[in-house]
Amino acid sequence: MSGAAIAISLLLCLGLFLWMQRRTLSMGGQNLRDNRKIRPQHPQLERKLVKLLGGNQKAANRLVEQSQLRHPDKSADWHWEKAIYDLERDRWR
Repeated sequence: MSGAAIAISLLLCLGLFLWMQRRTLSMGGQNLRDNRKIRPQHPQLERKLVKLLGGNQKAANRLVEQSQLRHPDKSADWHWEKAIYDLERDRWR
């Protein structure tokens, strides 16, 4: 095999690896999601958000995770309150 063929093969492998990593992250990375789950100090915040979402706990966790990615310096309760606020705000538009 020539040097050019080896280089092309390596680039293709690297591209495939990076594509798979990006795809996993865009799909939420189920294994990562389970480890990042944050709970509020005040459980009524979680209950309220889940109730607003018709009992959909996964959707509630996704909203909180998205908030956590955008604002990593905030507290767990802040993220739950933000998700509740955003959901109520958007429902009344």
